[in-house]
Amino acid sequence: MNPAISLQDDHLNAMIRHALADVPNECCGLLGGGSEVITSVYPAENAEASPYRFSIDFKEQRRLEEVMAAEGESLVGFYHSHTGSPARPSPTDIRMMTTFFGPPIIHFVISIADRKNPEVRAFYIENGESQEQGFTVLSEK
Repeated sequence: MNPAISLQDDHLNAMIRHALADVPNECCGLLGGGSEVITSVYPAENAEASPYRFSIDFKEQRRLEEVMAAEGESLVGFYHSHTGSPARPSPTDIRMMTTFFGPPIIHFVISIADRKNPEVRAFYIENGESQEQGFTVLSEK
């Protein structure tokens, strides 16, 4: 079983805002933090500029990882949007995450097929398989 993950509602809302802002294309980004807590959202540019695929340029990803390291954070996950399909990894997403991103880390998928009611789900992807992962959204007080 993968560790539970938590994030602030501001982080979840930042991912949703990014997804809506990048329509008609998919958005993507990195998530920084500790082993079980997301502490920052790092929007990236979708190098594919596509409503059906996403990728992050290696140089941009490296730059964002350096910013994380300077903030004392580690890369704990990724996120991307689906503009017209459900919030679950597509076969292409699974293949890409398995091939390019190494060990299983959390991956959030934001469906904005219904722009007024985005759906967000999280998954661990490993060995060509995705396993849904629950997450906790914390409200700042």
